[in-house]
Formats: sequence, C-alpha cells, structure tokens
Amino acid sequence: MSEPNPDNPRRTRRSALAGAALLVTAIPILVALLLNGGARGVQANPTVAPLHLSPLASSPTPPLPDLLLPPGTGALVARVQHPTKIRSAPGGRVFATLPTHTGFGTPNTVWVAKRSGTWLGVVSPVAGNHRLGWIPASDAALSRVNWEIKVSLSARMVTVLHDGKAVEHYLIAIGAPTAPTPTGHFAVTDRLNTGDPTGPYGCCILALSALAPHHISDWDGGNRIAIHSTPETSSIGHDVSHGCMRLTLPEGQWLIDHIPLGTPTLISS
Repeated sequence: MSEPNPDNPRRTRRSALAGAALLVTAIPILVALLLNGGARGVQANPTVAPLHLSPLASSPTPPLPDLLLPPGTGALVARVQHPTKIRSAPGGRVFATLPTHTGFGTPNTVWVAKRSGTWLGVVSPVAGNHRLGWIPASDAALSRVNWEIKVSLSARMVTVLHDGKAVEHYLIAIGAPTAPTPTGHFAVTDRLNTGDPTGPYGCCILALSALAPHHISDWDGGNRIAIHSTPETSSIGHDVSHGCMRLTLPEGQWLIDHIPLGTPTLISS
C-alpha cells in the first residue's frame, strides 16, 4: 500500500475547509471572552444591562355608567321617590333636601336639564334661579314630556309648544317695573285649581320653579312665580303684576288641562 501524499490537492482543500469551519465556530466564543473580561474568564452571573422603557400612556378613564333612559325625545323629568339630598355638583356639597311633594302637595316632579353619569342636574325652587341641584338617579323615577313653554316679556306673549311645534299663543300681563318677572330656564311644579274663578288668580294656576326677589301678597306660594288666570282681563298685555304672568280664564284652564309637571319653561326678556 502506498503512503498518503501530502501534496494531494483534494486533501489539501478538505483540510482548508475544516479549518475555516473551526474558526467560524470559535469566533463567538472569543468575542464572549473579550466582552466578559477577557483573560479573567466568563463571569458566572454576568450583569444584564437595565432596560430603558418609556412608560405606557395611562388608560382612559372609563365613562360613568349611563342611565336606562325612557324612550322618546321629549324633555327628561324626574319624580322624586323619597326625600333626597340635593347637591351643588355630582357627589358635591349637600345644601338642601328635595322633598317628595311640593308645598302645594303635588308630587315633586323636576325637569332634568343636565346629566352626569348617574347624577341628575334638576331645575327646582329648592336650588333657586339660574342654578341646578344634583340628585342621584336612583332616588327618582324618570319619564319624558313633549311640551315646552316659552315666554317673551317684551312681546307679552306665552307660546306653548308640543313636539317642537307651537300650538298656542296667549297674550299675558307681566310683572310691573318694581316687581319684574324673572328671566331664565324654569319648570312647571304644580297645576292648581283655585275653586274661585272670581278671585285674584282666577280658576287656574300653573306654578313654576321661578322665584321672585320679593314676597307676593295674597299668594300661598311665597315668592314663587306662576302663570295664572285672572278675571281682570283689562290688565292683560301690560306690566302690572307682582311678577306672575296673567291670562284669561279659558287659557288658564287649557294650560292646567294639558301641561304636564316638569315641563321646561323659558322666560326671556
């Protein structure tokens, strides 16, 4: 048998390829040794560089649970189910108690002018003019009314709307310069029969949440403002009242026959 020939070109090429493969395998090991201390050897517990992560944006605050609202598009009204604390803001300071009935004995039904989650911003004489009081929705029964009253003091006119359409226009008397009718957003609180159509309030009174800055004489409502009938029809169209709005007896009767409690009432100059 002949001896292997070291000058055999095939064998030389195979040896070169094997050496190259060995070198490739050794490179990562050499790099690791250099990165971890070189001649000192690989550390048993190499230190891991800390991660630098940007904080995640905070998740948006979930909205407050909404109410199960009654169907329809009319104004939302709330009938007070039991005496409830009325607050200056949702969950805010308590400033009064909203009773179940008005001073006239009517079930207390208030216009819900604003909502915040399960809180109701209501228009009530307890809160006062130009101010909302807040009550929890759990203390009230919700419904809707499709009526609205608009009063123009300059025109001496009441306009009644149903489903957004004007259905009645009544000429009225308004407050005298010394006892002006207040302006703002109010609501109907009581529908009252006087039992004496010849008296100063005629047959019928539609009491509002509006408050006058003065006491109104011959009136059990204190400083409450109302739309009421009068037998003194000569006063209609003039600014002569103590702040209330006057109209004829048939018109007053029509109002208390048709207008629900809680109906929004806008009085503008």
